[in-house]
Amino acid sequence: MEKHTPYFKVLEALQKARDCALCGLEKGSLKSHLDAFLYENVNNPGARDALRASHGYCPHHTHHLAGFHDNLAFSILYQDHAALADAFLKKAAPHKTLFTEWANHEICPVCRQAQQIRNHYLGMLAEGLREPEMREALTDRFYFCWNHFLLLVDSIHDERLKEQLAVLMRGRLSNLASRLEQYCQDCQKNAAGEQFESPHAFAWKEALETFSGQKDFFEGLM
Repeated sequence: MEKHTPYFKVLEALQKARDCALCGLEKGSLKSHLDAFLYENVNNPGARDALRASHGYCPHHTHHLAGFHDNLAFSILYQDHAALADAFLKKAAPHKTLFTEWANHEICPVCRQAQQIRNHYLGMLAEGLREPEMREALTDRFYFCWNHFLLLVDSIHDERLKEQLAVLMRGRLSNLASRLEQYCQDCQKNAAGEQFESPHAFAWKEALETFSGQKDFFEGLM
C-alpha cells in the first residue's frame, strides 16, 4: 500500500500506545475539529443552519464544546438554540408528546464528524495491517479498548488475522481478570487484618478504560 501521513500517524500511535491507540487518535482529531470550528465557523450561516436542524449538539458533545471555555462562541450558538426551543413550544400541538416531537431532528453535526473520523482510522488501520511494521507495532503494544477491538475485527476481511487479534485480546482479558480477582483477595486479606498495599490496586482503572474507552468518549456513537 502507498504510505502517506495518515498511515504513519496510525503507526506512531500504535508504537507509543499506553492505552487504546484508536481512542487517542479519534479524541485528538475530534478536539482539532471542534477547536477549528470555534475559531472559524461560529458565524458561518451553513454551520448555524446545520446546528438548528439538529436542535443543537447532542448532550455529550455539548459538554465537549463547553470544555473549550469559549463563552462567547457558546453564547452565539445557543442563542439560536434558545430561540428554536421557544418557537417549538409556541407551535407545539397540545396532543403531541413533546419529548418525542423535539427528538425528531437531524443527527448532531459533531456525532456525524466523529463517525467519519472513526471510520477513517479504522479503515487506515485495517488496511495498514497488511504491512509487517504495522502488525508488529500492534502486537507489541496491544492496548485496544473492547469497543474499538470489536469494530477493528469487523473491519478486517482476513480470517487468520481476525483469529490472531482474538487470541491477543483473550490473553489481555485473561490477565486483567486474574489481576482483578487477586485485588479482591488482597482486599479481603486487608479486611482480615493483613495490612499491605496490593500491587493490583489499579487493575480496576484498566478494566474501566478497557470496556468504556477513554473518559467521556464513546457515548453518542454506540
